[in-house]
Amino acid sequence: MIKFDMFCDRHSSITFMCRTFMARMLMMMRRLSSISLVTLLLLQTLALNYVPEAEAVSARGGAKDDFSISSIELGNTSFEPETWIQPDGQIQEYLLQNDEVEVIITVSKDGPITGTQKQTDAKLEIVHPIGFVIETFYWTTDLIAGGQGFEYSLLWNPQEAHSVLNTTTNELTGGLILRASVNFTDDDRNDNDVMDKQVPIAIHKDTMDTESTSTSLSFHPGTYPIGGGDANAFGSWYIDEDGNSAVGDNHWRMINQAGNTYPSSSFDRLVHSFYYPDSGCDGQAWDAGLTQTYQINVCRQLFQSQEYISTQVHLQAWGTMGAGDAAYLEFWNGNGNFTDPFQSVHWDVAEINPSPIPGQWKNISWDPQAVWSQNPLLINPDLLLGGNSWTFSLVLRSDNSGATQGMHFDDFIQFGVSKVDGYTLTATCDNPVGGFETVPNDLVSWKCLVTNNGYKNVQFRAQTNITNASWMDPVIPQLRLDTANPNDNDFNVVIPPIGPSETTEVWANLSIPPGSDVQIQEWEIWFTDASSANSGEKARVSTTVSINSQYSVKLTSTAPQIALNMNPGESKLLPFTVFNTGNLDSTFQLQATFSEDLWSGIVQDELGNAITSIFMLKGTSANLNLLVSAEDRALPGQVSVNIRASRTSGDVVGDSLLTRTIDVPIYRDFELETSYSLFSNDDGRLYVEGFANEESKAILMSLYNNGNDEESYNISVTNDFPLKYRQSGAYVDTVQSPLLDEWGGSWTFFLNLPMPIGMPEGFYEVVVTATNVDDSSLSVSEVIPVEIQKTASVQVETDISDQSYIPGDIAQAMTFEVTNFGNIPDKFEMSLNLPQGMNAQFTNLVDGRYTPTIDSGASYNVTVEFSFDSGVSGNLQMVIVARSDYDNSVIASGGSTYSVGSSNQWLKILPSQQVIIDNFEDEVVLEVTVRNQYSTAQSVSMDIDYGNSSSWYQSRIDSSDRQFVLGTGDDSIRVVTIRFEVTEDTLKSLENPTFDSEIILWARSDTVSDAAQSTIQIQLRKIIIETNDDTESGFDFAGAATWFGFIVIIAGGIFVTIRILRSVEDDDDEYANWGQEGYQDSLTSSYQSVISAPTVPTGPPASVPAAMPPQTTEAPKPVPDIMPQTQPVTPSGPPLPATGLPDGWTMDQWNAYGEMWLSQNQQN
Repeated sequence: MIKFDMFCDRHSSITFMCRTFMARMLMMMRRLSSISLVTLLLLQTLALNYVPEAEAVSARGGAKDDFSISSIELGNTSFEPETWIQPDGQIQEYLLQNDEVEVIITVSKDGPITGTQKQTDAKLEIVHPIGFVIETFYWTTDLIAGGQGFEYSLLWNPQEAHSVLNTTTNELTGGLILRASVNFTDDDRNDNDVMDKQVPIAIHKDTMDTESTSTSLSFHPGTYPIGGGDANAFGSWYIDEDGNSAVGDNHWRMINQAGNTYPSSSFDRLVHSFYYPDSGCDGQAWDAGLTQTYQINVCRQLFQSQEYISTQVHLQAWGTMGAGDAAYLEFWNGNGNFTDPFQSVHWDVAEINPSPIPGQWKNISWDPQAVWSQNPLLINPDLLLGGNSWTFSLVLRSDNSGATQGMHFDDFIQFGVSKVDGYTLTATCDNPVGGFETVPNDLVSWKCLVTNNGYKNVQFRAQTNITNASWMDPVIPQLRLDTANPNDNDFNVVIPPIGPSETTEVWANLSIPPGSDVQIQEWEIWFTDASSANSGEKARVSTTVSINSQYSVKLTSTAPQIALNMNPGESKLLPFTVFNTGNLDSTFQLQATFSEDLWSGIVQDELGNAITSIFMLKGTSANLNLLVSAEDRALPGQVSVNIRASRTSGDVVGDSLLTRTIDVPIYRDFELETSYSLFSNDDGRLYVEGFANEESKAILMSLYNNGNDEESYNISVTNDFPLKYRQSGAYVDTVQSPLLDEWGGSWTFFLNLPMPIGMPEGFYEVVVTATNVDDSSLSVSEVIPVEIQKTASVQVETDISDQSYIPGDIAQAMTFEVTNFGNIPDKFEMSLNLPQGMNAQFTNLVDGRYTPTIDSGASYNVTVEFSFDSGVSGNLQMVIVARSDYDNSVIASGGSTYSVGSSNQWLKILPSQQVIIDNFEDEVVLEVTVRNQYSTAQSVSMDIDYGNSSSWYQSRIDSSDRQFVLGTGDDSIRVVTIRFEVTEDTLKSLENPTFDSEIILWARSDTVSDAAQSTIQIQLRKIIIETNDDTESGFDFAGAATWFGFIVIIAGGIFVTIRILRSVEDDDDEYANWGQEGYQDSLTSSYQSVISAPTVPTGPPASVPAAMPPQTTEAPKPVPDIMPQTQPVTPSGPPLPATGLPDGWTMDQWNAYGEMWLSQNQQN
């Protein structure tokens, strides 16, 4: 009652009526009992939950009792509806959302005025264009005479907006429908009982006459940062009061009254807003910047886009903008960052080319969704403005260049369509015009496409029924619904939610029971709201189902689709059932056919009797069998069998064909055979015999596929050979066969027995196994006996020498491994095949010819000592031959190839000049150039082949030049220094004025196998001794004394020599020719030999000059018979090496030749 009282106070025009109605209601309620009051409340609740769909209500009556709706009018003298001029000039009334308006409905009655006065019930429904009723007003007219009318007025407040402005043509459409109707039972004319009036409902309208100073909604200007933030000034928008406005008296412009251009570098908004007593703003947005600027709470009006499905903005404008400047219509939110498409959706007014002529207003129509939906970052571009809250503004944006008078704006209207909860459904079903016609045991499917006409997701319920109650039995249901809900299929199904304008399929399937009589049934399907609102039925469709007489049969089987599994040549039973599903008795012929030839089937009754037909009463059934026989050589795969029921005369409908599948599995059978052509036969025992000599044997084998499918087989080989020979002792070249044809396909292959060297003698078994590739559990094997006999076999190592050898050098030694690969112990006769210029011999053979007996698989290293004649060069090959003592026919060879002399010529010693030695007091120095012509660096060792030169002079390489690295490019050359020394006696005692000799200089690469040599010519020149002529005539005492001293020295030398020879008599033969052979040169040292101590020469060199220097005449002193006692020897020569005297040397030898030993071993 309090709310009703507030309603009466708010609407003063009907205050008296409200108060009177309230008083009467209070009096009635006092008279009602408590039970009656509860009953009224319950009825009110039911009435609120039932909102019928808008429809014309039919009425019946005589021609003189025709009531009709004459008119529906909006507004009155104090409040008129808004008007819109359509493109064709017609005027369209429209209202604003939440603006209350008076609606006046006129009900008229036909007939003569003198007739009986009557009254009728009437109502006004507010119908949404979707089709549902938003609200309804009821009343009863007063008594009306013929030709008279009755006006009824009510107040209506449209809560939902519904208006659509075409932004191209400016045509206004849409709107809520005001549907007035009368319901008089005696009225027989119904075409005028209902009248519709559609009224567009806009969201906002502002004539833009003034900047409101109250809480009413208008516009307020402000300057904002373009990048977002609060307003900080009033801005440049002003009310233009010149009277030249599109609507009303005033309008908004960009300049004040005194100026004629707008300011530069501005970003000013004219904000849709209002004043409010506090910052609560009644649910709208409080603007802190404008509040600070105006010193009063300013609230921005919010457009809640989530509550609408569309919106358009309309204004009128004229004016111009300077270059670089623009005027925009804008919706903004958040901080209002103009450059952020998620915070500002705007549109340049210049796109409609407004008139620059003052007062020549032009319509502006803008749909902000057209701009918003172009944002590529949107997830759902179809959602109106993203479902956010926005504020509408007009924007001035100017740069710092020239300005103009700017734009003038007037007549703001915002249209839109509210996103309402109500909805309707459209059900489009495929039922025939005359209904469905069918026969017993048939399935009738009724398809409906159901569309949601609402603006939100909805959930509804589908229901169906048929007038034959026995078909609705839930235990044996004949009727079901198939929908998007997979978990429910009975007559009542809740459909999963569908979105706006979406369509879902609903199938109603009716199974006609077998034997059903001829009949006609009514069939319906309808849809109701399944939400908590329970807004009632949304759509209903009806049809009929007619059952006709028909011969009908149904064949079924309890066997699965793959009914049988049968091997070739097998027979099995396939059970099946025949139903007479028609409503007539009949005899059915039964026949079976197969998809493959040579298959057969015989129909048998339950007793096993063969039949070809069966008589059946309507609605009865019979259980039968089909005896199936498979082809003897059936291939694997699936075979279809069809059992068909037919009538001898006339057609039959229903499931007259039963199809099942028979699976024929793969039948696998195969065998492996061996060819015995290479086998030995020992009293019926077949085996393969041979020697372990690598003379392989190939055993032919054959594989046969006797199954019903192509097959491939893996071939594996095992044996009981010793572990060392199991992998290589037996194998096949191909470990998998090709696909072999079914029923007898074959393939041959060879078992290889390599008879490997060294395999012990004895009896062995080789097992060859063929395994099915697709089924590894199936395999066949063949056992091959093998006998290995006693076998001789030998191998001689082949070694590659990686160094160069000097021709004429001392002998070197190498070892070569001789391996017994036979299967018995054996010894081997060794021999050498040598190239010309090479000398070699074995040093560790038995009797100089044989190796010791070598066990099977063991080896013995034979040592070969070898050397090369002077002048030999190139690659020389030594061949070592071994012959088995057990089997002389078994021979093997090995050996090595040696690089002798310079091979590649890429390491060079450049030619040098002859060395002249004619002075014994100073060393003679020779510098020789060594060059590396390889592309990589080389480690080089330098040596001298002295020949017999050491008998006359000493030569040595500087220690720093004996070993070095030669690079490439600028580092590829090295100068090597050689020093020569000669004694005075040697130069004096030369037989001729000159004596020519030579040494050979060697440069060996330690990086690659290469060596270079160069012969250096040395000439010794005799020293001439001048004599005094005055003494020639007398006795030469001085000469005699000299000869006497010489004889004494010779005698002493002979004595010392005898002592030395006695102490080193083991070396006597080796150093007997000292003068010719000299001591071992440094090349021997290169092969890790220690230079032996030379014996002191017993006489002058072999090439000593015949003429000796003059001797003294003094006779030599006799040699004492008794040798003097040996005194401790103190070294008078060079210092001893750290390791002491070299092996075999005496101190006298060291004193005489130690300097040469140190030079040759590079220790000085």
